[in-house]
Amino acid sequence: MTGGTGTATRPRDARRAARAGRRVPVVLPAAAGWLAFVALHRVLSGRVWWWQVPELVPPLAFVAVPVLLLAAVAAARRARRTAAVTAAVMGLASLVLGGGAGGLNLAALWHRAAPAPPGAITVFSWNTWYWDQPAAGGRSMPPPAGTPARDADAFYRYLRDQHADVLLLQEYVYFGPDARPIRVDDRDRLRREFPGYQIATASELVTLSRFPIVRQQGMDLRPWAADPRDTPVPPGAGWPEFYTVKTLRTDVRAGGRTISFYNAHINSPVDPSSRGLSPGRLDRVQHEARRANLRALAADIRANPLPAVLAGDFNASPAMGIMRLVPERMADAVPALPSLYPATWDERWPWWRIDWAFTSPEIAVHRYRLVRSLGRSDHSGQHLVISLAR
Repeated sequence: MTGGTGTATRPRDARRAARAGRRVPVVLPAAAGWLAFVALHRVLSGRVWWWQVPELVPPLAFVAVPVLLLAAVAAARRARRTAAVTAAVMGLASLVLGGGAGGLNLAALWHRAAPAPPGAITVFSWNTWYWDQPAAGGRSMPPPAGTPARDADAFYRYLRDQHADVLLLQEYVYFGPDARPIRVDDRDRLRREFPGYQIATASELVTLSRFPIVRQQGMDLRPWAADPRDTPVPPGAGWPEFYTVKTLRTDVRAGGRTISFYNAHINSPVDPSSRGLSPGRLDRVQHEARRANLRALAADIRANPLPAVLAGDFNASPAMGIMRLVPERMADAVPALPSLYPATWDERWPWWRIDWAFTSPEIAVHRYRLVRSLGRSDHSGQHLVISLAR
């Protein structure tokens, strides 16, 4: 009986070993292909316009795919050693090379921010999704099913509930049925809702400050465009500034110091007049406009000796190399965010982070959290508590 059992076991072991042996030849080309993709992504992302479609890969894939490849190799324990080791090395290489694009916030595991001192400043940044425009008012992109009807009173109540000293708000704009932007002037109501606050506006950006505003300036992308033809202003546009100014700098006087707040809404890689992600709408003009806006922003920050906060909607995930244009002086505030995988968009299916917050070395970040908009926008808001560290 014993001999019979051993005889029956050996064929089963042989079949398992054969299946394991077949698994690595499948994993090996997959690992090689993914490593090649990651290497190309590191070189091309943010540099050439025609890589914009691969850039739409969810950031988490840069971590998940190598882990799955390594798991497949580990499951094939009896495979040929050379093939298994080669596949494992390529999986590890792709993880090391692309892991930083995965959007993981590992610092959340150990980072402990210092308590906020007296006089700390509360900042709220949010893409409002066409301000308080009613859903029936002709949005170019209708809200998802189940989204509550837009209520201006509820919109302003949500803003007040953030109890922010400085609010950096994007999409201060309406859109008509033809996808054309419509200028908004809600300053009278803003003054009523936020008594004592000062207001700065440029293009579709508005900054509210409880502190005195000593300077405001919109950043025009045109001097920074590689080619004047790359300015994304459609023919006959009645409001060219909407297309050429995507960052508002506002200097405020707080606690005896002046701080620069940069309110940013960098161009989407998708043509705003399109209704989908068709490759024809991911064009060179949009790519160059994004680069020009970030160049203009970076040049101003480098020349600015003041402490600075930069926040807003960058329309760029952690996997998009265009974020390397943010100057090194500005540090990502994400370590203070208690989330391993921060995702700010889309609130219906939060795939990735495209809303960012950065601070210069003189600024300490004591708290950073994402605020759900509860159907008021497709973006989560960013709520920070900061102080001047030195």
